[in-house]
Amino acid sequence: MNHMLKPTPTIALGAWDWRHAEWEGRFYADDLPKEWYLTFYSNEFDAVGLYAAGWMTPSMRELEQWVDDTHDGFRFHLVMPSMVLKGGEDVLSDVAERLSLLQPRLGSILLSVASETCISILGLMVPEGIPRYGLHAGRLVPQAMPDFHAVMDSTTAPLVILGAEPEGFTSEASLRSQQRSLRAGMDALALRRKATILVQDTAPKMLQRLEAMRSMRALLGWQ
Repeated sequence: MNHMLKPTPTIALGAWDWRHAEWEGRFYADDLPKEWYLTFYSNEFDAVGLYAAGWMTPSMRELEQWVDDTHDGFRFHLVMPSMVLKGGEDVLSDVAERLSLLQPRLGSILLSVASETCISILGLMVPEGIPRYGLHAGRLVPQAMPDFHAVMDSTTAPLVILGAEPEGFTSEASLRSQQRSLRAGMDALALRRKATILVQDTAPKMLQRLEAMRSMRALLGWQ
């Protein structure tokens, strides 16, 4: 009897930004040129989250270089503040050009305010096929488009942002509890077959948590 094999879960992992001084000498070697940081990061992790300043401040040439410096499967998840969408024609044109340049690596757009006006404007700028989600109170709330207020079921949401851990959570006494929680969370995400986890925390803790999740992912035989 032939049994259909279930697809291996694909859990993409990423930090909030890759440019952290605290990672120099630990994650990034001392002799690694800073212009190579993104390439190195993208070879270690699968995605990155960026607030508006992180992707609206660099030059257009730098954004083009981001695409060149990363592999086909790497994804940028960008926060789009509502104030940007209320800007003038020059601002909107600048945003549209930036999104177009990053399109080959765009994972999603995270909108800070769920107003109908912002949604309408965003729909004109975001390249077709790029998911759009609502970002509320520092926690991602996946939304179905075009009805921005129709919240998707939490068991099928494709993107999860993990906030900072409370102080003391990483103590030796709680290590076993952390591992159990991590395993439970990864198992829940596996039901979705394909998901992305982005971590927001202090730079050292982000790296520590991502390394733990990557080890757990490998232990479970996932991609």
